[in-house]
Amino acid sequence: MKYREFSISNFKGIEKVELDLKNNRIITLVGLNESGKTTIMQAISIYYELSKGRALTEAEKNSLRPKGIDFTGTISIGATIDYEVEDTKKLNTYIASLNLPYKIILPREPFSYKHKLEYNLHVFVEHHREAGFHARAQFRNDEGKYETKYLYEYDNDTWNLVLKFIKMELLPEVIYYEDFIFSIPEEIIYRPYVQPANSIEDEKNNIWQLVLDDILKTVNPNFTSFRSMVYEIWSTDNDTAQNRISQIEEVLNKKITKSWKSLFQKESKRINFKEIKITPKTENSEFRVSFKVKTDDGKLFSINDRSKGCRWFFSFLIFTEFRKNRTRNILFLLDEPASNLHTSAQKKILDAIKELSTNSIVIYSTHSQYLINPAWLNGSYIVINDKISDDTLVGNMTFNDESKIFAVKYFTYVGTGKGKTKTSYFQPILDALDYAPSLIEPIPNIIITEGKYDWYTFNYMNEIILKNERINFYPGGGKDSLWDIIRLYLSWGQNFIVILDGDAGGIKSKNLYKKEFDPFLENKIFTLKDIFHKDYCLEDLITDEDKKSIIFSRHTPESYNAISNTKSKVKELLNWSLNMLAFDREYIELSETTKDNFKELMSFINSKII
Repeated sequence: MKYREFSISNFKGIEKVELDLKNNRIITLVGLNESGKTTIMQAISIYYELSKGRALTEAEKNSLRPKGIDFTGTISIGATIDYEVEDTKKLNTYIASLNLPYKIILPREPFSYKHKLEYNLHVFVEHHREAGFHARAQFRNDEGKYETKYLYEYDNDTWNLVLKFIKMELLPEVIYYEDFIFSIPEEIIYRPYVQPANSIEDEKNNIWQLVLDDILKTVNPNFTSFRSMVYEIWSTDNDTAQNRISQIEEVLNKKITKSWKSLFQKESKRINFKEIKITPKTENSEFRVSFKVKTDDGKLFSINDRSKGCRWFFSFLIFTEFRKNRTRNILFLLDEPASNLHTSAQKKILDAIKELSTNSIVIYSTHSQYLINPAWLNGSYIVINDKISDDTLVGNMTFNDESKIFAVKYFTYVGTGKGKTKTSYFQPILDALDYAPSLIEPIPNIIITEGKYDWYTFNYMNEIILKNERINFYPGGGKDSLWDIIRLYLSWGQNFIVILDGDAGGIKSKNLYKKEFDPFLENKIFTLKDIFHKDYCLEDLITDEDKKSIIFSRHTPESYNAISNTKSKVKELLNWSLNMLAFDREYIELSETTKDNFKELMSFINSKII
C-alpha cells in the first residue's frame, strides 16, 4: 500500500492541514523554526501508532489537544491509502483462508482510515475510528439469486477481521526520526528481552537495537534478530564469531563508505568503517555493541569522536539504508535533516534523500534554502504559524494559546498572500525563509527563462537528452515578471542572458525590457524567433510524436486522448511530464528533429553567455 494523503485538524496548534502525496515521493515542509513543521510530523507518527493498536497515555491525551480556552471538539487524523497489486493478492489469500460461504468483492477506491479523539472542556472523552473500506459480500439469497451488500452490513465480524489484516499486515510503515535519535550511543545494550522504555535513553537504545536487526537481516535473512545472532556467536567457536562480525563489517563498508566519502572527503582519507566491536557481559546476560572506526594506522576510536555533522550523517545512513530494503513504500519522516552539516554537505544530503525515495516516501522538514531541491517544489508545502510574531520569536518561543498552523501547497503560496513576489518562481520560498542573499552569493553566467516549466524543459533537454555540461538556468515568474532579477544582475555586474518565447507576447516583453534597460541589455535578451526565425514557443521545438512519448511516460493514452483537442491541456500535461522526467533524471528516446532543435538552442546560448 502507498499513502495518498493525510488530513489533520485540531492537533495541538494545527487548525487544519492536508498533505497530498499521490504524485510525489518526496514532500518538503518548508518554514521557519517553530512554524509547526514538527507538529505535522508528530501527527502522522501518532496516526500510524494508533492504527497499529497503541493506546494513548494520559499525558498524550492532554498534550495533543489545542491549547487555550477549554477545548470541546474533535482531534481528527486521517489518511487515504492506495492499494497496489501485491496488496490485493495478499488480501485475496487471507480472505480465502477464512473459508467463507460467500464471495468478497474488494473495493476499487482507496482505503481510508481516520482517528477521532473527542474532548469536552479539555477532558478526553473517547477515541473512535472511521474506516473507508467498502468491500461487498456477494451471496445467494433465499430465491437462489446472487445479491450483494456492503460487507460491514452483511457480516460485520468478517469485515472487522479483514480490516484488522489491512491495518496490521498491509498498512505502510511510518518511521519518524527525531533529532535525538541521531545521537549515537556509546554502547547499544542487548538484553535477553526488549525492556520497556522508562527514559529517552532506554527508548533510543531500543531503537538502535532494531537498527542492528536491520543490518543483520541484510547479512543473513535467517536470523530473526541481532540478539539471536549474539547468542549463536558465543555458543560456538571464535572462528565462527569472527566470521559473523566480518560479514557485518563488509556490509557496512559496502553500504556506508561510498556515501561517507562523497560528503566527508577529508575524513574518509583517514577513516573507514572497518570494525564493529561486540563485547559480551556474561554476568548479567547483557551484550554491548559499539560502532568503532579505524584509521589507516589501525587505531580504533569511537564514531562519537567525530564532528556532530559526521555523527549525524553516519546515523542517517545506518537508519535508512538498511530499513528501506525491508519493504516498499515506507514513509520516512525526517525532522530538520542535516541541520548540523555545512552548506555543501547539506546540498549533497539531497542526493541521499532522493535515493531513499526510490522505494519509499520521504517527508522532510527544513528551514535551510540549501535543503530545497527546485525539482521537488511540486511536493513542497510552506508551513506557517499565523500567530508567531517577531516578538514571540525572541527567546525560547513555545506554542502559545493562539497557535494556528497551516501548510500551504507551494503552487498555491506562489499566487497568494506572502507568495506574490515575482523576482523568480523560487523567490516566494526564499521569502518564506526570511532569506537575504549576501553580496558574494549571486551565480554568474545564468540563463533566465520565462518560468518554472521552461526551467524544467531546458535542464532536462540539456543534461539528460543531450548530455551536455550543466548550465545555470534561472526560472522567472513569467515573461512580464523579470524586472527585479534583471535589475539585480545588472547591478551586480554578473553575466546573464534572457530567453523568451518567440510568440507575440514574448516579443512584446523583450521590447519593454529593452526600452527600460537599453543599452545594458544589448545582446543579452532574445526570443526564440531571434534563433529559429519562426514564432516558436519552447514546446514547439518538440515534435508532436515526441510530445506524445513524453506524456505517455507519465500518463495513460486515455488521459491524453481525453484532452488531445485542447492545446492548453496538452501543454499542461506535457509540462508536468517533463517536470517528472527531470525529477527522475529519466532518459527517453526522442527524434533527431527534437534533438537538433535543442542542440541549436544550446549552441546559441553558449555563444552568448561566454
